Amino acid sequence: MRLRFLLIATVFLCGCARLPTIPQELQYGSPSGQESSLATLIGSQEKSILLADFTAYILAVDGKRVMLGPENWNTALTIQPGLRNITVAFLRAPLNTQVDLQLQAVAGGEYQIQFSTDAQFFGPSTYCDFWVIDIATQKPVTGIKRGNLINSIRYSPPID
Repeated sequence: MRLRFLLIATVFLCGCARLPTIPQELQYGSPSGQESSLATLIGSQEKSILLADFTAYILAVDGKRVMLGPENWNTALTIQPGLRNITVAFLRAPLNTQVDLQLQAVAGGEYQIQFSTDAQFFGPSTYCDFWVIDIATQKPVTGIKRGNLINSIRYSPPID
């Protein structure tokens, strides 16, 4: 009987627990309208033979969180024309970083995040440089901004 009660209580308590969510008003909502009056932005990825791929993706637009995540780096995000503050991120598990870039988007423009990094399996893994290009011209439309790579694996020394 006690075991049954313990199992029921565990299921009930687990059902009540949930991950925190970002409030709707802090999430980025893609603008709607005619395609020619908006711009698009997409991430980029370099395949890796060993371990995880190198992925640059859109984390936020004008301070609002983009909910696509790194797994949807190749999904084009529509943005309003004008000066946009774009937070871009890099992930090659367990290494990651993020920076803010200023993008002057034009209606009908198609843009892509580019990156360069020293992240290696055995190596320094200290930085990732980001910039945005115009896909049509392949020319940069932002300056380069450097992010310092952080290793998200935390080391906890044993307790004696």
